[in-house]
Amino acid sequence: MESSSPTRWRYAWRLLRHAVDSACAAMRNLWTSVRRQARSIRYLRAMEWNRAASRRTEERLHRIIAERSRPHAEEARAHERQSLTSEELKLLAHIRYAAAAANRNNVTRAAAYLRVYNQHPELHWALLAHTVSRNGGWSMTDLQGEWLPRIMSPAQRLWSFRMLERSNALIFHDAFPQLLLYDASRREGRSLFHLLPHLGVSGFMVPFWDSFWVQPDSPLLTTALIINEQNVIEGSVVQNEQFREQVIAKWDFRLHGWMQMNQVVIPLGVPAVQEPAVPLVGLTLENFSDLDERIAFGRKLYALLFHVPDIYGRALSFMRGVPHTGSRADYWPHAFTTQPSAQDHAKLPVAHRAYSPRLADAWPDEPLPPVGASDWFVDDRMLKHLQPTRPPLQADMTLPHDRLWKQTASLAGFIHPGRTQHS
Repeated sequence: MESSSPTRWRYAWRLLRHAVDSACAAMRNLWTSVRRQARSIRYLRAMEWNRAASRRTEERLHRIIAERSRPHAEEARAHERQSLTSEELKLLAHIRYAAAAANRNNVTRAAAYLRVYNQHPELHWALLAHTVSRNGGWSMTDLQGEWLPRIMSPAQRLWSFRMLERSNALIFHDAFPQLLLYDASRREGRSLFHLLPHLGVSGFMVPFWDSFWVQPDSPLLTTALIINEQNVIEGSVVQNEQFREQVIAKWDFRLHGWMQMNQVVIPLGVPAVQEPAVPLVGLTLENFSDLDERIAFGRKLYALLFHVPDIYGRALSFMRGVPHTGSRADYWPHAFTTQPSAQDHAKLPVAHRAYSPRLADAWPDEPLPPVGASDWFVDDRMLKHLQPTRPPLQADMTLPHDRLWKQTASLAGFIHPGRTQHS
């Protein structure tokens, strides 16, 4: 115990220094944002927005809400669900099978999203979902990597993985069949979106897909999908009693917000071990529990990825050039490695390459439990998010991301100076 005391205080000093550095950096970033606002406002315009299409879609959504309040509305919808042709039933079965096969784990989901985007680049949400899925996979493997096992108990890490996996899988379960139905509509040359309710998709999405088929408007459809998918996980994950008790209410989950650990990063380019760090852009989600904040976060991330000059092309080169494994070595091989170290981590410098396993080496596949058939869309509260979004003025994450891992290493060293990754 005595021998570990100097080591612990060394890590405590590092942690304090990193915290001060982060606070100073936050102030510098705020000042930089103010200065950039004056210089860059003409370049960071809000995304193009079809106000007429948005207004028509909102009017239809209000009619849907009104119709659902009428007597016998549910019986009428049940009758519609029964009147399907054999070809439609066959297509629905194929879509369900294909979606379930691709929903094995985070890696298969990310690959499926990218395939769809490569086939249909007008589906911006598919690339956004691929980006977020990569980050979700990195967060999953962090739980079995070098630092978090020294901060969190095995039970805490397991529950955190389950919450990440459930969120990831539920969104895919809901959204990917929509993308496949669009692909089928393109192949047949006619709209098949009347089949969306048969796939368990919220009535909220039907007007947006109908509008997109007639007049393709990627920002409007993408915004609708962001709203829809965050509402999908709100009831089943964020408000789930077990996840709230085992994860969201725990101190280590709150620590993620305090330490700015909920970063979603977008690598700009293909990395190499011997080269300098690939630059990163991205955003930090402060409060995962807040539905409106998650939706606003998704909209800003979309604007950053698709509507800031020089980001889209460099980000796409990474996504197409580097297969997703779940390891952070995918984008920063100079800082992370998929090979675990057998050495005592308390004696290693903070700058050494940290262990970041592949998903296949970190967690087994976890089947998605049966998903209940319920529609979150019961009122017009979410329509306030149907508006254009301006990209964030400050999105450089290269230095903040580096500081994050130095802080995490120092915290791990302070809590358990001599503990190795899976002890």
